[in-house]
Amino acid sequence: MQKKSEEAREQSTAQIFDCNFKFIMTEASPPAVVHLINGLFKKNYPPNTVVKIEPNESIRKQPKSGKLGKIVSDIVVTLFCENKKDTYLIEAQIDDDMEMSLRVFNYSISVALKDKYISNSGSYMRIEMPAPAIIYWETSKTEDFLTIEVVFPGKRSVLYKVPAFKVLEHKISELEHMALLLPFYLLKIRKELKKSGEDSRKRKALAKRLAGYVDEICEVFHRSRENFYISEKDALMLQERMSVMHTELYGKYKELTEENMTLKQMYNSSILKIWDKAEAKVARAEAKAEAKAEARVAKAKAEGTSQVAKAMKTAGETVSKIMNYTGLSRREIAAL
Repeated sequence: MQKKSEEAREQSTAQIFDCNFKFIMTEASPPAVVHLINGLFKKNYPPNTVVKIEPNESIRKQPKSGKLGKIVSDIVVTLFCENKKDTYLIEAQIDDDMEMSLRVFNYSISVALKDKYISNSGSYMRIEMPAPAIIYWETSKTEDFLTIEVVFPGKRSVLYKVPAFKVLEHKISELEHMALLLPFYLLKIRKELKKSGEDSRKRKALAKRLAGYVDEICEVFHRSRENFYISEKDALMLQERMSVMHTELYGKYKELTEENMTLKQMYNSSILKIWDKAEAKVARAEAKAEAKAEARVAKAKAEGTSQVAKAMKTAGETVSKIMNYTGLSRREIAAL
């Protein structure tokens, strides 16, 4: 019974991070997604690359029963660059799973079949498989590549390789260009916290470590914004997600609630900064518009005064009278 309860909690934790990852990927700015793809797949797409988050559900018929089943992958991203498109399939996993590579293979086939090419005769079909990757949120025993060897009749074989990216094996500073992954660094103390039991002293020590991670993550968010890896809106969304995930993971531990208060304060502070910037932008725009309006009025007045002075000069009025009436100088009247 206890084992089932533990498995249910682990499944719930996995769902927390699965949902948050999907939310982050769909809400993030295109440049932030491009930088993540560049980091995961060792690519060099420019930040202005067009990004499309593809639908991640497909319906397939079961070979034996004929029943229809839904296949849901994590994230499918298509990048459009230089008159070509490249599709990537990203799966996120909290724990090791021996069949993860097989599921990715099945997901990839489902994605590829959506854009299949069939010849006019129907005797030839071509599919393009998306480039796959698996992100492991916690430390994984999995090697850097998961491999499936597909053996065809005649002993011909093809190796299907899926790279694995293990978030917690990287330093926080190394993820600056992949800032969309940083909220998940909260998992760094999760397993140790579970082992701590009821020991408040150990929990306080872990809370202190987590506070250090959060401080460093926020510094990296700042650098990521300065280097245009993420936008200010991205940073705000990521901070908000961190606070939500912190509550879901550690909300029941009183020793860690103070750290979440810090996260909420940072989030609220960021919102205020954005509001201040927005208000300042509006004020500058209003001042600029007012200055332009004043300039137009001044110009109209000047043109009107010149026309009056010209008419008086043509009528033979004296320079002194024109000066007194219009306020123009002798030199300005002479130049008319």
